[in-house]
Amino acid sequence: MRWSMRWSNSFLVLVAVSLISSCGDAEKPVGEPTVAWAFHTAGKFEPCGCTAGMHGGLMRRVTLQKRGDAKATLALEGGGWTAGSADHQQLQSAAYLSALVASDIAAIGVGRAEIALGRPILTAHLTQAPIVCANLLASDGTLLGTNSITRTVSSRTFTITSVVPADARGADLRAGNPVEALTRLVDQMGNRAAGSTLVVLADLDEAALADLARAVPAIDVLIGGDVTAPSQTPVAVGRTRIVHQANHGKALGWYTLGADQCRFELLSEQTPEDPAIRQRVVTLQRTIATANLAADHHVPLAAGDIAYAGPAACAACHPQAAAVHAASPHARALAALTAKGYAADPDCLRCHVTGLSKPDGWFRRDTRAKLAAVTCESCHGPGAAHVATQGKTPLIPASPATCVSCHDSDNSPHFVYETYWNKIRH
Repeated sequence: MRWSMRWSNSFLVLVAVSLISSCGDAEKPVGEPTVAWAFHTAGKFEPCGCTAGMHGGLMRRVTLQKRGDAKATLALEGGGWTAGSADHQQLQSAAYLSALVASDIAAIGVGRAEIALGRPILTAHLTQAPIVCANLLASDGTLLGTNSITRTVSSRTFTITSVVPADARGADLRAGNPVEALTRLVDQMGNRAAGSTLVVLADLDEAALADLARAVPAIDVLIGGDVTAPSQTPVAVGRTRIVHQANHGKALGWYTLGADQCRFELLSEQTPEDPAIRQRVVTLQRTIATANLAADHHVPLAAGDIAYAGPAACAACHPQAAAVHAASPHARALAALTAKGYAADPDCLRCHVTGLSKPDGWFRRDTRAKLAAVTCESCHGPGAAHVATQGKTPLIPASPATCVSCHDSDNSPHFVYETYWNKIRH
């Protein structure tokens, strides 16, 4: 998955404000439909972090979509919508796709992240929603799924598809040449091409988008997702207009055909959640809670593994550190998750308990209170050998890298090591 580019919240706000203020009042061509889109959403119904000021999520995006003219809007989802390949993430992706369909998303693209899932997982998803891709192939070269769909908006006919880079790979999956795939599609459209607007969702970078537009001049609107910045002004390559954004689902992009500017709306805390999508989240969490998942099973110790000792064992020799921990949010991490209704979700639990799915670590059916929080051993590693040898066996030293395994830019965008460390210094 190519989600390495990350924006800080403050930078994202500045970009969003500048874009909305500068192009929100752009004149809309009379009678022309508008394309609304998001890319690389990772199946998020809401921001994944536990702090204030988080941006993004389908619940907020649907609210903004409903404020627009539904009859004049072609709503699309670009590649990167999968939550991942783990069993609980597949459940989330399925629920997310179902929510997209219920939210009148006309078409859903495929990206690198989806191909990386492999054929068995992706094939199951292909049956759930209007997922399109012109160059999604099985390893034997057979075209998989649907290469395009047609929709009519404001009396204009659209043909919609997606493409991924030719080097994308997954188990029994590969990508064909995007140019060749789109050329075949245009040929198949035949005379319909003159009366249909071709929209392509492409998980490509800026240079590859421009190359694709030059190679396939029949594309009318080319929407990119694997880019470094949003395109306030559509890039013109012949008849093709290239638009894109790069915020991992934190904003909704809008482009009215024929307009000289795009606009982007930030999905902020001021954007109300759509109640129907919120109910789907509640249902998803219940489904995850009752499913038989890998996170339900205790991982036994193998040769060389060290057991967890628990915070009481640590406190015997480190009373000051134990007192600091007991007064910190770390000691109440699982309780906070339970209060929000997410205590069954492994993606949340990994940062709210100790050693989730690790040898002798916590698991979803665990009754060991000693691991039901972010304890000393969450940062310093299993400590049974350290305790047994009265400190002669060293622990893992904590560092900024230890913290950002959970306090990353998605979950904790305001994290500053020195500031946070001072809150738990010991």
